[in-house]
Formats: sequence, structure tokens, C-alpha cells
Amino acid sequence: MLDPALYVVPTPIGNLKDITARAVEVLSAATLVAAEDTRHSRILLNHLGINPPRVISCHDYNEGARAELFIGEIKGGGSVALVSDAGSPLINDPGYRVVSAVAAAGLAVVPLPGPCALITALEAAALPTDSFRFIGFLPPREQELRETLGGLAAERGTTVCYESPHRLMRTLGAIAEILPDRDLAICRELTKVHESVYRLKGREAPGFVGADPDRQRGEFVLVIGPEAAAPDPVGPEAREALRDLLPTTPLKVAVKVVAALTGAPRNDLYEVALGLRGAGDKG
Repeated sequence: MLDPALYVVPTPIGNLKDITARAVEVLSAATLVAAEDTRHSRILLNHLGINPPRVISCHDYNEGARAELFIGEIKGGGSVALVSDAGSPLINDPGYRVVSAVAAAGLAVVPLPGPCALITALEAAALPTDSFRFIGFLPPREQELRETLGGLAAERGTTVCYESPHRLMRTLGAIAEILPDRDLAICRELTKVHESVYRLKGREAPGFVGADPDRQRGEFVLVIGPEAAAPDPVGPEAREALRDLLPTTPLKVAVKVVAALTGAPRNDLYEVALGLRGAGDKG
């Protein structure tokens, strides 16, 4: 028996084997399953041999009203399993208003780890993952799309977004124009039979994907690499020389000597020296 709570339950994004044992346990024991689309969720529940007492809809248009029903269920000792059509609820799917209302009522919210398209794409993209942002679906309108992509021009982290197949070529054309030199991973049909990951430069994407209609079918996650870091005008050798000289040499003299030895720009060396001297003073 489950403790009274709202359980946020991820479901497979394609391969039905990706359901976790804990998710099966919660779905089997919940007194109520709240599904984005009950017909879609019934397919998974039937596959798992699970027949919950109640399965009701919870989507963008009724989420606020459903929250009160779920609060009453939990207060009465029941347990609610919240699922979306695929992946982790709340991640570009309904659920935020329900979780907020349940938490505000002082009731337990229990998140389960599991399938998530954006994380799966990050793992496959072969792009930096130490800093990334997720922006959901790209805007459908041309001007907003271009403004969004233009805002990524100085982005130092990886960006993940979703795109629909009928807007894919338009989006890739805009990426090729606005972010031509960025590394791009086009992740198609993740975890499904026709899973594909295309890794290329932004400028190459329209031609490559447009050359084969099959590459334009399915569900897509786009992973856009960060702006390349500007080359260090000072360099490690000059920095090390400054570290050696600064404890015993006036700052301006140290900068002049290192500039002469390494050819590094004096202004950049001066900024580095000020930082090193400040760090030394704090120590």
C-alpha cells in the first residue's frame, strides 16, 4: 500500500521496456491515475497488466480543477499517480499546477526518476553537459523563432529544445543562417526502432536532413552546442610567469617583462596580473 501522496511517475518515451520497477509498483498500487490522455495511458497500463481503480484525465485545460480533486483523494488516504503521454510529467508536459497545489496544501509530492527525452538526447549528443538549458518547443512563428535562436548566439552552455516534424526543416534553415558554426545534434525517435542521432554543424543540417524524407519523420530533440570559447590571449605560460614574478616584482614591471618574453598583449596581461595580485592579497 502506498503512503498518501502525489506520485510523479515517468513513463517510456518509446521503448516500453524503459518503465522502472518502482513506476510499475506505484501504478499498480495507486488509488487514482491522473493521465494526460487516458486512451494513451491505457495502452501502457494494459501492456503492464495494471488495472487501476480509476484513471482520469489531467491535461493543460483541466489541470487547475483536477488539482482540488487530487488533494481530496490524498487527504482521504488515497494515492495519486501523475503520468504524461511519455517521459517525465512537468517537463514540457502538464503537471506543474497540480504539483504546486498539492505542495501548497501541505501534502507529500513524491518524484520518481525515469525516462526523459531531453536527458536522453543530452546523453547521445556528444556535446558539453556541465551547463545546459532546456527551452521546450521552439516558437512556431518565424519572427519569434529567429529571436530565440539569435538569443543563443552568446550562449556558453548547451541548449536543448523539442521540434515537431512539420516545422523541422524551417527550423533547421533558421539555425543554418543564425548559428551556422554551432555543433548540432538532431535526435530522432529516441529509444524507438528507428532511433537516429545526426551530429553535424548548423550550416550542414538543412541539406543533410532534406536529402532523405525518412530523416524528417518522427519526434525530434535538437541539441545545440555552446558558443566556442574565445582563445586566451594571455596563455598558460604567461600566466605562470606572472605568478612567479608578482610576489617579488612591481606589477607594471612584471607585466612589461612577461610581455617582452611571451608576446602576450600588455593590456590583457595587466588584467590577469591585477586578478592574481588581488587573489594573493586575499590569501
